[in-house]
Amino acid sequence: SPQEKGSTFLQLGSSTEQQLQVIFEVLEEYDWTAFAVVTTLFPGYEDFVDYIEVLTDSSFIGWEHRGGLTLNLTDDPEGTRLRRQLREVSAQIRLLYCSREEAEAIFRAARDAGLAGPGYIWFVVGTNLGGSEQLPEH
Repeated sequence: SPQEKGSTFLQLGSSTEQQLQVIFEVLEEYDWTAFAVVTTLFPGYEDFVDYIEVLTDSSFIGWEHRGGLTLNLTDDPEGTRLRRQLREVSAQIRLLYCSREEAEAIFRAARDAGLAGPGYIWFVVGTNLGGSEQLPEH
């Protein structure tokens, strides 16, 4: 179960669709069927959301899509609104689509809100996240 695992950060270098296909194979393998979708307004986020619907609607797995959250990171320098919004997401599995810079702010807020430790699993998808040697320490 997600509680037994540490916070997991999966990053792949292929297209959004291929990344999502692999992520859903992992979710299926571990029987992690409940998930939430978190995006920013980063270009392509609508396609990301649409493709998740395609993958889950056409599947025989009983996926439990626990809602989506679209974050607007402007005018929130302290991350107060961001922490509140992230806390409103009930699923422990979170599929995140954003830019590399946004990922840093989101994970800082998630850590501050207690949402980045054991029991929370984040899958990060994006077209410009860069290599794993550049990941933020949290």
